[in-house]
Amino acid sequence: MDNILGLLRVRVRRGINLAVRDTLSRTSDPYVVLTMDDQKLKTRMVKKNCNPEWNDELTLSMTNLESSIKLTVSDDDTFSEDDPMGDAEIAIKPYIECLKMGSESLPDGSVVKKVKPEPTNCLSEESTCVWKNGKLVQDMLLKLRNVECGEIEVQIEWIDLPDSKGLLGVVEGIKEEKLEKTMDRVHGLLRIRVKKGINLAVRDTISNTSDPYVVINMGNQKLKTKVIKNNCNPEWNDELTLSVSNLQTPITLTVYDKDTLTEDDKMGDAEIDIKPYIECLRMGLGSLPDGCVVKRVQPDRTNCLSDESSCVWNNGKIVQDMLLRLRNVECGEVLVQVEWIDLPGSRGLLDGEARS
Repeated sequence: MDNILGLLRVRVRRGINLAVRDTLSRTSDPYVVLTMDDQKLKTRMVKKNCNPEWNDELTLSMTNLESSIKLTVSDDDTFSEDDPMGDAEIAIKPYIECLKMGSESLPDGSVVKKVKPEPTNCLSEESTCVWKNGKLVQDMLLKLRNVECGEIEVQIEWIDLPDSKGLLGVVEGIKEEKLEKTMDRVHGLLRIRVKKGINLAVRDTISNTSDPYVVINMGNQKLKTKVIKNNCNPEWNDELTLSVSNLQTPITLTVYDKDTLTEDDKMGDAEIDIKPYIECLRMGLGSLPDGCVVKRVQPDRTNCLSDESSCVWNNGKIVQDMLLRLRNVECGEVLVQVEWIDLPGSRGLLDGEARS
């Protein structure tokens, strides 16, 4: 965990025209493995499909931006060694260059950089680094090597880790030894998708609307969505990622109205209770049908739920949608979704102290 720069989320979306490895059924049972240094992550296996859709998200801990990221496709065999179905390298250098430019507040869909296929990468066609929902992503269609046919579609996205060195390799305001101690305590990451607000309070009496944004606080971490102007039913669809070192630390969501000349007005707050969600994660479930409900959580005095919330198995992971009723305000609700991200080398959820 020393000298971590941040995380790279790799969405392994689908395979196209993959090689046949089962000669009897004329198909394959493919899965993907990502390897970077000593990290090895794997998607689920899709049976009998040479055009599989995984839509799995794998998260790598980045300590060296020069490390190569290798993608390997294999055919799952029950009674013999799994058959190779090709490999490719994910070249992230152009993407990192875009990140270091510090692009912010661009219109959705803005193309920051175009990357052409060439001998130094495995691209099958032109790839673009695009500004989307307040962040930079890059979609790649990779042509597999060492195999007769096949392509893999992936998307990469950088995740800033609170108190990490960042892409410039500098920790602002934190000594190196303090950083290492902080990172040693991390259990993992919690991604909060702030989806939308419903019937939020009016704070601009002239226009009879508001310019709302959301702030998430956990310990000394403070993350913020974009501002939506003149809308009491805003759709943010922003993803905020918290570093979790203590599962008992409360997570507070506060809505504000953006003001130019005066202090921003409060529009209510709520607490995001993740205890039921963490209990589901600790069950260690796997390979459930998509949409399977693992746990239902009812509104009560110990949470801010506006209606029943479900922990659901979705695309190989558990997520929980919550409709939160805002406190200390005349009206308003906010819809969020929480998702746990395992951090390679971290303590994880089964760590002894995490249960206290």
